[in-house]
Amino acid sequence: MKSFTLKTLSLTLAAATALFSAGAANAQAMNLRDSNEDLFNLFNSMVNSERLEIKDSAAKLIDLDPETLRWLDGAQPLEVYFINEGASLRNILSYSVNSGEKQTIFSDVSSSESIIAEADGALRLGDGVSLGTFTGDTQLDFYLKQYNAKTGNSRYTFGTKAGENPDGLQHFIARSYYDEATAEYWTLIGVEDLFGTKESGKSDRDFNDAVFAVRGLTGDPVPGTTPVPEPATLLGLLGVAALGALKVRRDEA
Repeated sequence: MKSFTLKTLSLTLAAATALFSAGAANAQAMNLRDSNEDLFNLFNSMVNSERLEIKDSAAKLIDLDPETLRWLDGAQPLEVYFINEGASLRNILSYSVNSGEKQTIFSDVSSSESIIAEADGALRLGDGVSLGTFTGDTQLDFYLKQYNAKTGNSRYTFGTKAGENPDGLQHFIARSYYDEATAEYWTLIGVEDLFGTKESGKSDRDFNDAVFAVRGLTGDPVPGTTPVPEPATLLGLLGVAALGALKVRRDEA
């Protein structure tokens, strides 16, 4: 009887492991560029050029308040896709639900295809993960944690709530987009990973250090703005296309 029980338990664990592995493989296989190349190319064309400052006074061009991001009721599931990055740091992207515990989305925001390419980059442009589904009023906060692979240092973590950031500045910008072809709502988010202002000489405030698109996310409009989904207007959001832009590495934090 004991032998039978152990054998059954072993088979059960093996089956569970197989299912887990299959799920992980499916998650890794999610890629927006592969599944919807036109939409990926649109988002990628909105990534800001390296070192091109987006001034705080230009916030009126960004139509969503990053401090109010929340799950769009009915979106199944919430999905996050890596669009591009222009950082010399190997940053970590995470999120929290209703101010709960932080959970990692991408443990290494780097790619051999990105603005500042890393030969051993962990991601392909367009790679995505599912955050699952939610119920009720669900607020999501995102965080970018600096990580210097050369020194092993991880100095700052910046979140969507400006007042909680170590420099008191906003490090996330967000823009809504409605894809008529799929009848889905998206939010495109750009992140600045360096401490301080442009004037301090420590940051370039280009908000391209991690750029990702989230399906099924919405937020409150920035006062005085009206969400405009037309591509022609969206192209003015984060600047000109990043691919082919300067690939000069910035000073590391």
